[in-house]
Amino acid sequence: MSERILLRYFGWSSFAIESEAGILLFDPLYRSLYGANWSCLEDYQHAQVICVTHGHFDHYVDVPNILKQSDATVVTSKEVCKHLSSRYRIKNEQLVPINPFQEIFVAPFKITAFEWRHRNVNFLRLLRADPVTSLQFLWLNFVKAPFNTPFFGYYIEGPNNLRLMNYGEGFSNAMNLEEVRELGNHFQPDILLVGIQLNFEDQVAQGVAALAPKTVILFHPHTPLFNKVGLRSSPVHRFMESIKQASSGVEILLTLPQSVFHIPT
Repeated sequence: MSERILLRYFGWSSFAIESEAGILLFDPLYRSLYGANWSCLEDYQHAQVICVTHGHFDHYVDVPNILKQSDATVVTSKEVCKHLSSRYRIKNEQLVPINPFQEIFVAPFKITAFEWRHRNVNFLRLLRADPVTSLQFLWLNFVKAPFNTPFFGYYIEGPNNLRLMNYGEGFSNAMNLEEVRELGNHFQPDILLVGIQLNFEDQVAQGVAALAPKTVILFHPHTPLFNKVGLRSSPVHRFMESIKQASSGVEILLTLPQSVFHIPT
């Protein structure tokens, strides 16, 4: 009998893969930030595993408390594991450091990490746009979180032949297209999670074409912050049109906070 699997989008970069055998989280964040509050601690307490993509605050800052309030295991870079241990005293048995292309089995999931490249963050522009918000942004990143860590994506295999890749916000002017093509050849994902932001619609389209999924799920990881400091992203339809031109057969889905999808089996 086939098992129902759900993909739940909480907001920011926070997703859950929910199956009867276990729950996997990506970058859980529940605190209120910049006027947005889309989830709560209770939404994450039943997870078996948490995958943290990198140490920027909006991907990391609520993870320590979730780990302290649950029996979840975190799978992430050794640098993020070290910060969780030294700064927040997370138990060693909850920390599973992973290297690129290493395979780890937790609950019903097989997890493989890979690296991607993050766009440059212009702190001076943020300060000029909104000093108060920018100072909070800097404090959270450099006091509460390990800002300078590797950037990991994850390829997840699970129940009912689940083959899902979380590429996060890695499609930008910093990406190396040949590296993305190599990932596509290696993993061949069915479902792809992709962050869309700023004016990177061409890079997103190129990245999706290189990975060649059956379904791509788009999300904006920073909408509340961007709105606060006056950063503007291209309209969603431009990202979708660019993807369609580069990958005519792919199914494109757009997420909004609290969206839930049934993952086809």
